[in-house]
Amino acid sequence: AANVIISHAPEMRRVVLEALDMVFIPKQIASQFVLAVALETSMVTINQLFVLLRSLSAKFSSHSRLIRQLHHQQQKAETQDEWMDLAEQIDNIQGNDTWRTEKKCALYESERIQARIDELVHLMRRRDIFDLMFTLRGGIGRNHFGLLHEGLFSRAMAGSKLLIETYHNV
Repeated sequence: AANVIISHAPEMRRVVLEALDMVFIPKQIASQFVLAVALETSMVTINQLFVLLRSLSAKFSSHSRLIRQLHHQQQKAETQDEWMDLAEQIDNIQGNDTWRTEKKCALYESERIQARIDELVHLMRRRDIFDLMFTLRGGIGRNHFGLLHEGLFSRAMAGSKLLIETYHNV
């Protein structure tokens, strides 16, 4: 019996490997899967290294130190005006002051918002209370023109886009 098994071993090995290939993953797919896992693992590792390097550089850069110092002063601010002055300084350092002044943005419809501001100002100058109330009531609690988009209120510390603030102040 041992002689029969030994003499037929290469054939039996081939049959077992073919059966495994049919039942389980073919070799090509398995090798592609291993390659994909290796690439994904290396990308995650590289990403984590970049995060680590960015955080290390942030600890030693003058901009980051200044921002941390301003945040610390903000926590100790006694008035809202003092807190807002510090927020504006932080936004200035981070470039968010420029973002706030740009009217064009994919998060909202700037032309329609400007048109609504102009309409409200026109109605106030004409002292047309009925149409003003009608227009205002139509916009209460609704996300007209993207005015309530989360991205408009999470970027800058000193406020949203100036066009949005103008709309809210009219």
